[in-house]
Amino acid sequence: MSEEQSKTVDRRRLLRRASTVAAGLAGTAAVGAATAGPAQAAPGDPVLQGEANNAGSATTLSASSMESATLRLANTATADEYGNTMAGPALRLTPSGDIISNQAEVGSIAMDQGGTIWAVTGEADDGFKYRDYVRTSFNSNTTVPIVPQRALDTRTSGGRNRVLNEEGNFDSSGRLLAGRTIHLNLEDFVNFGDAVHGNVTVTGPLAAGFLQVFPYGVPRPTSFSTINFQAGQTLSNAFLSGLGSGYDRVSIYAQRTTHVILDMVAFVISMGQVNPRFLSGAAGLTEEDRRARLAKLAKPSWAR
Repeated sequence: MSEEQSKTVDRRRLLRRASTVAAGLAGTAAVGAATAGPAQAAPGDPVLQGEANNAGSATTLSASSMESATLRLANTATADEYGNTMAGPALRLTPSGDIISNQAEVGSIAMDQGGTIWAVTGEADDGFKYRDYVRTSFNSNTTVPIVPQRALDTRTSGGRNRVLNEEGNFDSSGRLLAGRTIHLNLEDFVNFGDAVHGNVTVTGPLAAGFLQVFPYGVPRPTSFSTINFQAGQTLSNAFLSGLGSGYDRVSIYAQRTTHVILDMVAFVISMGQVNPRFLSGAAGLTEEDRRARLAKLAKPSWAR
């Protein structure tokens, strides 16, 4: 082929490509019967922005940099009427099916019709694929240990400052009165928590009885006790209680008049957050400590 013929062919290719792009982006009538439908890139052609594109076989992007991502997606961010910065979605997984396909490659991810994200995490010798949930706030929660904190100590007025309904529920010594329920506000420690782990202590009860710790805002359960005690005893017991729906509170009921002490060691959260002030190791962590933790994470468990 002569140089002049080559230039002519290249020009024709450019003109054909230009007409396809123009039809897709400007929405004009298709050029010729072959392009009568909505414009889209055929397999092997460049992707057309703003149009449906048929990938055909998989498209692979590769990079060799340890510093930058293979693919970067970005969307604009705008402020809503409350002044919050709202980021536009950078990626959408279209919900489909009930579970990711067993034929999907290792490393594949998908979202089912229920909103759960799945990942193919491995493959057995017989070809069976290991398909696992991706942990999200939709399907899982996390237990977050904290430096132990005392939320209630009825023996002092300061120890009762988180009680929301203090009036009429304590005797002159600060003991929780028999048959009364108090509500304890824990919002200093957690925001939108699901549950709290802790230790509850009764001391100096006037008679034998029991005490209950239970979620705020629900009717008091009648078929369980958090701790049972005899008159004059000092006893402790671990507990796990849900928090009130939409409120970071627990309720405490005493069958008999007694002092109550409540300490917390961890919160269960899914969509919420624990106050960083109370996280174990949150303060005093040096750069050397952080590097050591990262190095440890890079090793398999059997090599640590």
